[in-house]
Amino acid sequence: MDQDSLETSWSKAPLTTSLHMATGLLLAGQKAIADLPIDDDKKVRAQSYILSRLLQSLNGQHMDVTNDIQTETDYLQMLKKKSGSLVAMACFVGTALAGAEKNTVIIEKYANDIGIAAQIDNDIDALYRWDEKNDIKAKKKSLPVLYMLASKRDNLLKQYFSNHIDYNELYAQKEKVIQQMEQEGAFYYAKVMSQIYKEKALQEIEKLDVDDRYKSALKTIIL
Repeated sequence: MDQDSLETSWSKAPLTTSLHMATGLLLAGQKAIADLPIDDDKKVRAQSYILSRLLQSLNGQHMDVTNDIQTETDYLQMLKKKSGSLVAMACFVGTALAGAEKNTVIIEKYANDIGIAAQIDNDIDALYRWDEKNDIKAKKKSLPVLYMLASKRDNLLKQYFSNHIDYNELYAQKEKVIQQMEQEGAFYYAKVMSQIYKEKALQEIEKLDVDDRYKSALKTIIL
């Protein structure tokens, strides 16, 4: 939807082809659940989690592609819907199929935190890889960009987002843009925020009423 990862095989394919592939994978996953030799009630619960969390993710994705982000709070809320809900979907499908839905509040919290942290890391990466990512050209307001736009100092990103320079002018100075972001502390701030959400996820995992070996296995996803 957002034409991210410009050099991948997915993005080289026509948009309709990519959408068909995504739809096919989704349907294949749902059929796999439907074919499981377990109680129908568990399968219905799993399917319900898939639908509800996908709708949340699509809402967050819409906020992202329409640039409906003005503040850091908006950005984090978008990430919670776009990425956190997908992590939560994976977690809840597992709990539903296993018949172990006693830790749902805790799972929701750490799933959202994992999704937010992962997306912040992805957004940082995108700002270093202009030739492969489309975030700057699309004027996405990720956390480092919001940091630069809020700076009291003039910078190239401010000029670009206020339409004083166009993308070609900005791209010609991309190394300077990255340098300004590093000097202003935009990347450092985003990395700290990512780490904060990872720590929050780790704390929530510790609250789970499960064996420590399962907690350790979950933590490897974050660490």
